[in-house]
Amino acid sequence: MWLIRWIVFIFFFLLILLFALQNQSQEVAVRLLNWQSPTLPLYLVVYLAFAAGIVFWLLFSANVILRLKGRMRRLQKEEGKIREELNRLRNANIEEELEPAETAEAE
Repeated sequence: MWLIRWIVFIFFFLLILLFALQNQSQEVAVRLLNWQSPTLPLYLVVYLAFAAGIVFWLLFSANVILRLKGRMRRLQKEEGKIREELNRLRNANIEEELEPAETAEAE
């Protein structure tokens, strides 16, 4: 399995390297609102956009994971309380609970 992962990694690395080598001569200037970047090679702009997307995804995912972990902790606490109540009810003596009801009917 590790061999397949390395082969896939090397394949993607070579594709990225091939893309960078073929686009060395093409340069672009990125405009964002009133700001303009200096002219950069196309592959660098693509890689920077990809890296920014990864950072955005990482922050978004971390937010979702933290919310889910908090919800999981709350549900585990609730489950513990319910489990304690169930064990208490299982261990309750049925005869003790029925005696007051039987004496009330006899009177």
